[in-house]
Amino acid sequence: MVKDPGKTTLVELAHLLIFFEQENYPAERIVLTVERAAIGTIGDWHICMTTFLVGSPLEYTPATLSLLGAMVGRLHALKLSSLYSPPQAGMLPSGELAFAQQRLAVIAPLVPRQYSEQYELLEKALSSIGYGTGLPTTLIHNDCHPANALVTAPGQVTLLDWEEAGMGPAILDIGFLLANCDEKVPWSPLPAAAFHPDEDRLKAVIEGYCRYHQPTIGELDFLTDAVRFRSLVFGACSFAAAIAQHERAEFSQWWWIRYCAAEEIAEKARMYFAQIL
Repeated sequence: MVKDPGKTTLVELAHLLIFFEQENYPAERIVLTVERAAIGTIGDWHICMTTFLVGSPLEYTPATLSLLGAMVGRLHALKLSSLYSPPQAGMLPSGELAFAQQRLAVIAPLVPRQYSEQYELLEKALSSIGYGTGLPTTLIHNDCHPANALVTAPGQVTLLDWEEAGMGPAILDIGFLLANCDEKVPWSPLPAAAFHPDEDRLKAVIEGYCRYHQPTIGELDFLTDAVRFRSLVFGACSFAAAIAQHERAEFSQWWWIRYCAAEEIAEKARMYFAQIL
């Protein structure tokens, strides 16, 4: 249930799920009210009822990750009709990076000397990462990782959690998914030892994806930033919050390791894409 002023977001979500049903794309389905409306009203509450997805969490096997990659490829290959115009996706690089830069600017006078090097690293990284402007856009999930999907039938993976979906560069979904094929949800720490991406999992995601959609050369050039920008934003905002609260501000394990692994992930992924395309 969503209460005003969230009705606009709820309407957009309902339109998205209706579009998926029309296109026979797996997702929750809208349960209409007795008046045959997608959204009902009770007092000042607006309600959208959907079917319940029954399934099991994804195992991080190449076979299952290939199914997930295929589902993302199918999403990016959907043709929009004149009757459905999705909004801009949430959490796009331009807004997210600007927000992180603003958070750092606020705490700049408060940074203790022992954290000045980390502050400078974050500031430089935020200013050097690309926004992905000019890349082809399509309907994207934009929070695309294995924990936001279920195995709903043999050979069937279904994505969920569509609140940030909308129009954006397809490579953002690919990058975030490739960054999270390591048996850990995005907010979990990775092993402290040297981390290297699992090549079989990366290849499986890419093979599944390319069954339905293929990235352009320009998109693949942006892949490194697509892999790392969400980790960087989280790291910068976490650092700023710790400084503001006078807490320890060492880089947390999960985002820093993924950030450092971005170039290797992107390099291997580009090699697999080249083999397939």
